[in-house]
Amino acid sequence: MAIGSKILIYSSDAVESEKYIRLLMYQKFVPKAVESISYVTLALVSGEFPIFLCTYAPEDTATFDFLKFMRQDAQMRSVIPVVILTKPTHDSVSDLIKAGCSNFILEGAGQQVFIDKIDAIAASIGDIRDKRQFARVQIPEYENAQLLVTAKNGNKYPMRVSNISMGGLQLTWSPGKTSVQKMVAGDTLMNCLLVAKNLDLYVDLKVISVFNYKIGSQFFGLNEERLSKLCDFVYEKFLSEKI
Repeated sequence: MAIGSKILIYSSDAVESEKYIRLLMYQKFVPKAVESISYVTLALVSGEFPIFLCTYAPEDTATFDFLKFMRQDAQMRSVIPVVILTKPTHDSVSDLIKAGCSNFILEGAGQQVFIDKIDAIAASIGDIRDKRQFARVQIPEYENAQLLVTAKNGNKYPMRVSNISMGGLQLTWSPGKTSVQKMVAGDTLMNCLLVAKNLDLYVDLKVISVFNYKIGSQFFGLNEERLSKLCDFVYEKFLSEKI
């Protein structure tokens, strides 16, 4: 995983945190949101998160005090803070700059502004967007995650999902499944049902590799609602793996 892929998020607004999680995951980052400053400290001193994203309003003294502290702390000084400004004043921004913060995004500035800023910061520490890949989560066999593929005759047959990301699935099958073995890179799997724990999702996939009873596939054409459901599932898997 690239050095800048993991981003820690802190916001007192759960809806805002969820928005940033989805934006970052769509851009191939691996975000984790926490709900208290004490959890932020534990996560950042671990060294796992090179970027820290937080929201800040002028009256939010606790967040300001923490930002000031982290810029002075030997264990957290290398972490780059990115501050989402809510109704900023001249004095509040000046105080943040004096505390050692230099990366700001105005709340409501738009998704592209947000993405461009995060990409630029990630690139500055060696995480180039073109080289970054979606992080994958492994699915244990006992979870019985499956993709029900629609065959040309209309019947559906199951393939095991061995791992999943925001980009696609890795699928495996037994040697007896001759219809799957005939697939080649470039084939499309339309109107498949992805069943994994609490996820029930119809998806279209493009086959990008076939080898040793294993297929690599890529999602395409997912609408916003389906992307949102996929994002929630993958994010929960990340958390269960204690990223």
